[in-house]
Amino acid sequence: MGPGMYEGDTESGHFEGHASDQEGVGRDDDELRIQRSEEELRAGVREREAGQVGVRKTVRTERERIAVPKKREEVSVDRVPVNDGTPGEIGEDAVSVPVVEEEVVVDKRAKVKEEIRVRKDVVRDEEIVEEDVRKEEVDIDDASGTVGRG
Repeated sequence: MGPGMYEGDTESGHFEGHASDQEGVGRDDDELRIQRSEEELRAGVREREAGQVGVRKTVRTERERIAVPKKREEVSVDRVPVNDGTPGEIGEDAVSVPVVEEEVVVDKRAKVKEEIRVRKDVVRDEEIVEEDVRKEEVDIDDASGTVGRG
C-alpha cells in the first residue's frame, strides 16, 4: 500500500473489497457511492406531573418555663441536758422519723386552642320590584235609593 492510500484501495485507484455489502455504500465499476447521514435534533413538549400542592399542619416545639411552689421538711436535732435527776433506762432502741418533701410532677395534655372553620353562608337579601297591575273596580249606580238600607 502506497502513501495516501487507504485499505481496500489499489495502485490503480480502484476500490477493492466488499463495499456493496455495507449499508449505505454502493459501487459501480469506476465509482464508489457512500451515503452520509446525520442526526437531526427534534424537540417537542409533553405533559408530566410537576408535583402537588397540599395543606398540612406542622408541629413546632417551644420550651416553656413555669415556677412550681413546693415544700419540704428539714430535720434538726437538738441536745438538751437534763439535770432533774429523773431515772432512765438503758437499752438499745431505734426510732425512724419519716421526712417528707414535695416533688414536681409534669404532665402534658393536648388541648384544643383554636378551630378553623370553613363554611358557606346563605345571605338573605331583599329586592324591590315594581310592576303595573290591573284591578277591576265596580261602580254602583243606585237610582232606587235602596242600597245601604237594612
